[in-house]
Amino acid sequence: MNADDIREELVFAAREAALAERFGIPADALVPLLFSLRYGGDWSYAAEGLTAISAVKKTTVYDDERLIGYSLEEIFLFVDPVLLHREGTVYRLEKCGSAPARLLVKRPYRVRLGARRVIRATVHPLERTIRAEDLDAAEMEFSGSTACGIDHEMEHLAGREIRGEGLRTFRFG
Repeated sequence: MNADDIREELVFAAREAALAERFGIPADALVPLLFSLRYGGDWSYAAEGLTAISAVKKTTVYDDERLIGYSLEEIFLFVDPVLLHREGTVYRLEKCGSAPARLLVKRPYRVRLGARRVIRATVHPLERTIRAEDLDAAEMEFSGSTACGIDHEMEHLAGREIRGEGLRTFRFG
């Protein structure tokens, strides 16, 4: 890593640290959001007296005339989340952690989640911006892949690992 890269990394880390102060939350609570930013995907975190999850919602915006687009990411951070409602069933393949292969699991299609705080970071790749805001929401509802991801992370907070059928049960057609 050269000096410019190190400097950029330090400046970015300082901006990350400032978010906790800006929103008046413990720095630990930001871990899932920061991991979603750096590594992608949904994350969960638990420490004494604190739980948090992040869930990513992606929307691809494409201009058919100019033949260019981008994927806007909304990363939702839920501090002390509580799963209030699950609805429907979605079968999907998931892999988590050190599991050797994906498993066929059942997840809800729709979830309603309550939280002490909800913060949204909107990542715009063309503008190269990350806009963070407190949503002042006590409850939110999600469907589809985002709902599945939330359910998965809530499973982690409950101390459970994913369970399902192995990929070997599938047949090639």
